[in-house]
Amino acid sequence: MSAASQTSNIHTLSVLLCICVLSICLEHFTNIVNHPRQFTTWITLGVQRVANGYEDVLRFSKRYLSDRNELLERIEMLEVENEQMSALNSQLRALEASNIELREVLGFRIREPTISYVIAELAAPLVSPARDEVTLNRGIAHGIEEGSAVLDATGVFGQVVEVLPYTSRVLMITDKRIAVPIRVERSGLHAVLTGVGDSKHLTLEHVEVTADIAEGDLLITSGLGGTFPYGYPVGVVTTREPDEAGVAVRVTIEPSAELQRRRYILILTGASFAETPAE
Repeated sequence: MSAASQTSNIHTLSVLLCICVLSICLEHFTNIVNHPRQFTTWITLGVQRVANGYEDVLRFSKRYLSDRNELLERIEMLEVENEQMSALNSQLRALEASNIELREVLGFRIREPTISYVIAELAAPLVSPARDEVTLNRGIAHGIEEGSAVLDATGVFGQVVEVLPYTSRVLMITDKRIAVPIRVERSGLHAVLTGVGDSKHLTLEHVEVTADIAEGDLLITSGLGGTFPYGYPVGVVTTREPDEAGVAVRVTIEPSAELQRRRYILILTGASFAETPAE
């Protein structure tokens, strides 16, 4: 290596050494170098915060979605439980209503101790505009006979017209084919009541204008004919209208029996009933 080359290297090393010493002095005694460093540090911290914030957002989003899914699952479970509880509540209300009706039937007072009865349950109504019939779940095997009177907890329901081994067919008192001998409780007037086929009304036809019967009168069974025992409610008079000739009146009656609501009814068995007691 030539002397000139060695001299050049020494000069270069000296310049670099001076720059380093100057930088150290400037950093130690002034803030000139600190400003770029602070800026770089601020940028770095900002980037770190953004990165950390993004991670926080991701964690929060995952937790939110997880909580939301759990909440939706819980809501779905509660809805199912609510439907089950509603169904159970409906069943309990129906059972309570049945128990109340059954207690009413059991508490219905049979006036004559010689009369026996069978409690029957409605099996099926007959859907027909011209016939008011029901089928009961009691028949020959339970001692039921054709022609037996049928009562509910509030009055006369109808009459058995057909008996099978385990079921019976009953004409309700609103059917046109049935006739019930009655007595006006207030005045003692006797008449025969028939149905009109609409499941809601009964009628007395060809009643004299002078007959002692008025709106609000209670009609009871007279006992005549031996089918229906004496003294049971049949219906209440709702209207009394004269015919066109003015010699008779047509009387409309609302049945005492709750024909469209009953589930349990009584079938009377084993007796031919006495007529109206002497007064």
